[in-house]
Amino acid sequence: MTRLGGIATFASRGANGYVLAVVAVGAALLARLGLEAFGKFYYLPLIPAVMLPALLASRGATVLAIILSIAANVALVPRESVVDGAVNAVLFACVGLAIGEFGRIGRAARANARALSARLSTRDATIGAILASAAVVSVDRRSRILSMSEPACALFGVREPDVLGRPFSDFVEFFDSAAERTSGADEFYWPGRRRDGEVFPVGIHTASIENPEGPPDTILTLTDLSRWRSAEARNQELRDQLNQVWRLNSLGEIAATLSHELNQPLTAAASYLQATQADLGRAGVFADSASRTVELAKNQVLRAGDIIRRARSLLAGDEHRLDPQRVSSMIDDLEPILQLLGPAAGAQLRIAVEDQADWVLADRIQFQQAIVNLVRNAIEAVADQPRRNVVILGQALSTTGYRISVEDSGPGIAPDQIDRMFKPLMTTKAGGMGLGLSVTRTIVERHGGALSVQTSDLGGAAFAFSLQRLPEPLP
Repeated sequence: MTRLGGIATFASRGANGYVLAVVAVGAALLARLGLEAFGKFYYLPLIPAVMLPALLASRGATVLAIILSIAANVALVPRESVVDGAVNAVLFACVGLAIGEFGRIGRAARANARALSARLSTRDATIGAILASAAVVSVDRRSRILSMSEPACALFGVREPDVLGRPFSDFVEFFDSAAERTSGADEFYWPGRRRDGEVFPVGIHTASIENPEGPPDTILTLTDLSRWRSAEARNQELRDQLNQVWRLNSLGEIAATLSHELNQPLTAAASYLQATQADLGRAGVFADSASRTVELAKNQVLRAGDIIRRARSLLAGDEHRLDPQRVSSMIDDLEPILQLLGPAAGAQLRIAVEDQADWVLADRIQFQQAIVNLVRNAIEAVADQPRRNVVILGQALSTTGYRISVEDSGPGIAPDQIDRMFKPLMTTKAGGMGLGLSVTRTIVERHGGALSVQTSDLGGAAFAFSLQRLPEPLP
């Protein structure tokens, strides 16, 4: 078999097929000469000379073998007539050509078989690799387990021999493969149950496989969604915390504004009541009752001022502590929220924060609220622009400072708007409350920094501030 394969390889190389045809005809003629002692064989010994190039070489080599065989036979074997020689030559040529076509078909079939075998081997290897790395379960029409891959066994904490024949609903509650095939959907989320009783979310992708001997079986590809659910819950918790801090900071700004605006009229009212009480004192005993009433009114005015100051102190959160934090870590926690803000407005958000020497003193939640406020404003600024780019930059400036900036490709900020844009309740956006930048500036100032705005390299605005950097990370 190996020798025949070598001959086939030799014959398949261009002119080598014609060499094979010449050699085969020569060998056949020698064989026929050796058989002359036993009778006249004419064309019969030459048939193998045609078959060999037909099976191993090209169509041209087969035709050459036929022509050489006919020429040799005509030259070496005398015939009774020209017609007899021509008829035998034509018959041999027809038989030779038929053998050649069958040989060509056979070679094509062998080539297709080799290619199909290679594809099947590749597919088997691919399927084997998938089964070795994916959680796959096959079930019958009654949702009984037929097989379970090693990752699927690890997912539920079981061994395959122990689960064969058991209902799949023992591991994924309420699952019914027949019902799911009827529903027409192909992906589901179910409560899975591990061997120790732990319940976890599992995603299931279904596919049916035809079974010639009965109803189709179902292949289930499983995905453990525990981490996804945990991350989703963490993101929701972070959003709730940020919203709560934002509301408190906003209320603190409102309280500060109201305290400032009401302080003067309350002080004036108390002064007027004090003057009235002095005038009533000069009126003698007849004004004692009115004086006591004025005193009560004055006390209530002073009490109102004290209530406002206490509310401001409470809502502003004057008692706060700065802890060692990593800027990269604080912004990484925000990335899921920030990445939702960008695509929602069609903006491209990029984060370029150096994670070297980025330990700072900060209130983690308030810092994150400031970043969210700045990014939200930047995304709103680029909403109507042809280029919608927003970038968060962070880098250490010195041994004592770390700079954070949020830049955008928006229209920028007019110089005459810079001072008023940080004032509470001042906004240019429809439906805005004018508290975002004011709250952000308050947060930055509580961290010992100052919020500034400049022109960004992107063409829009760049809001920047610095935090106190720690020289060495704390353990």
